[in-house]
Amino acid sequence: MKKLIALATLLLAFTINVSAQEKKMSPQESAKNDITALAAKVKMSETLQQDLITLMTMKYETMSDASLSAEKKASALQAYEHKLMSGLSPEQRNQLAKYPELLKKLTH
Repeated sequence: MKKLIALATLLLAFTINVSAQEKKMSPQESAKNDITALAAKVKMSETLQQDLITLMTMKYETMSDASLSAEKKASALQAYEHKLMSGLSPEQRNQLAKYPELLKKLTH
């Protein structure tokens, strides 16, 4: 009986683990979550938020491309970081600099 309970428990744990891995977010969902987190810390217009969501969606789509080399991905990340920072005003950049963990999440 103990073996049956242990087997059922392992089966249930394995099933939960597999279903959790299947729920990867799409690039659009990831981008929206990132920009929502950014907008909570840095005041910005709705138009800028939409533009940044588009930029971050492109970033996530690029990073998910398995055919890109590590060098090309690093180069693309630098380009996305530059575009992100150039879209923000100096005041917004200063506000973002107060949250290094958010900045790292957005640019890596």
